[in-house]
Amino acid sequence: MRTLDKKIVVPCEVVVKDLIPVIKAILAIELSSRNYSQKEIAKILNISIAEVNYLLKGKRGDEKLKRTLLNNENFMDLVKSFTQKLVSSSGDGKNLITICPLCSYARRKVLKQEELCPYDIM
Repeated sequence: MRTLDKKIVVPCEVVVKDLIPVIKAILAIELSSRNYSQKEIAKILNISIAEVNYLLKGKRGDEKLKRTLLNNENFMDLVKSFTQKLVSSSGDGKNLITICPLCSYARRKVLKQEELCPYDIM
């Protein structure tokens, strides 16, 4: 039997478990700081009110990773800009906004990961 040296890495599968919950938590925190209710945050982020509650209470996502991202000024500037887009387009049903730019920036610039995803290639 042959042993192969190479393995397929799918960054999106990895970040769905680790990074996406942290990004959602940071977005929920940012929206909450702008006085949005948990119900409004749930609608904007397209998640349940219970999930918003978990995100705000720190029950989702790695706390160390969250602190790393929260302490990165450039990432938080991007979050604030992204949140403004979310708020200005919510409710119209036409504008779907992907969190890929936040994920890509966090992976490549803050966490220094080298694996590319399709978003990075575009």
